[in-house]
Amino acid sequence: MKKIIKSIPKEAWGASIDLVNKLIFPVTAITVGIGKLIEQKFSTLNEVQKIIAEQTIKEAVEKVKQKKDKDFSKVIVKPQIIYIVLENTDSQSDDTLRSLWVNLTAREISEGSVHPEIARLFAKLTAADLIILSEYYSSHKSIAALLLKSFSSVYTLGLLRDPKSFNHVYLRDLGLIEDISGRWFCTVVGKELMHSISELS
Repeated sequence: MKKIIKSIPKEAWGASIDLVNKLIFPVTAITVGIGKLIEQKFSTLNEVQKIIAEQTIKEAVEKVKQKKDKDFSKVIVKPQIIYIVLENTDSQSDDTLRSLWVNLTAREISEGSVHPEIARLFAKLTAADLIILSEYYSSHKSIAALLLKSFSSVYTLGLLRDPKSFNHVYLRDLGLIEDISGRWFCTVVGKELMHSISELS
């Protein structure tokens, strides 16, 4: 992240909102007022947050553009999703977590399918929460492997072995996992969240 910040000249920071608008608008359709909403939220960010937000959206747009065989012009991006992405730039200072925010943003830009509540739930999760959730999300072990590799430590690996940890209870209370006969399973909401932060297929 420090490399990204250093690579962007200070004089470019003020133009970031224009760049964000230009990045999103040509790729996909927009709802009325999304530009003003983005502009208003973007203006409340500090300079470092603006750089992180811009980089996240830029990478998301690049991922969408790689899917050249699809037409995204009829996709309507929900302003709330971009707003939530901008609102959570502080949690994107870690490159691994930011890559998941990029995936979520790319999914919204390409499909318009991310429910605002899923984005809000994602913003509440820590790296440890995501590791546990990914363990119970059986259809995409690649995410689990990525998270374990990125966040693996004695602490996080210990969490996986303790099915009664605070993180398990927290994820249950958020409706992301459920305990059935003493075993944890990913709920429909948990699966949708994991799908939303997965790489575009």
